[in-house]
Amino acid sequence: MSFHHGVRITTNHSISRIEELCESLCKEPFDVRVVGMSDDLRKKSLDVYFESSAELDAFKTAFRSLSKAG
Repeated sequence: MSFHHGVRITTNHSISRIEELCESLCKEPFDVRVVGMSDDLRKKSLDVYFESSAELDAFKTAFRSLSKAG
């Protein structure tokens, strides 16, 4: 697999919640990698990779909405 599009996010949401978001949006494979975590395990830095720029854009829009919702 070749992931040419990605973004680094920092979130308080669970990793499984981010994966569920990707699964709901993506027709092509994606990859979520943990790159950092706070000592209390609440805040995570994740790299999220996609095969297409369209799916990356859809993820960014959905993640912004998720983050605003809390």
